[in-house]
Amino acid sequence: MHDDITLAAASTGAEILGSLGTGGVAGVLTTALILGTRDKAEHRFNKVQAVTCGLAAGTVFTAAGHVWGMPNDLTLGALHALHVGNGTGPLGDVQPGAVALVLVLIAYLVKLKPRTAGINGLAMATVFANAGGGWAMIAGSLGEFAVGFAS
Repeated sequence: MHDDITLAAASTGAEILGSLGTGGVAGVLTTALILGTRDKAEHRFNKVQAVTCGLAAGTVFTAAGHVWGMPNDLTLGALHALHVGNGTGPLGDVQPGAVALVLVLIAYLVKLKPRTAGINGLAMATVFANAGGGWAMIAGSLGEFAVGFAS
């Protein structure tokens, strides 16, 4: 039943806003992230809002592809360079779920500026999707809602 409500809200938003496209939604979320985390923003994001916007943007970036996929590619490259998920890394057997928990702990326990929190959210989108399980469900649900505005 909860999925029906989310999908209805997304499709209603799409009707009200017109067709945006996934690249358009990515552009809107990027604009919100950049402008909402500026020191001189009239309505500045707090840390939680910035992380959420970054997580949504990162998920939409993956769906939009093309140049929008670059943050995803950079994060995957870093995970690959550290051998995350294959058990042979410099820190031993580190799986994506552990990296997801570290990113959540950083977001929760470290005093981050909103812009840094937003970048952390972008990384979370990629890591959550690769970790699978509940992590992927979080990123996927937020992404489905945001991409619902694309049509």
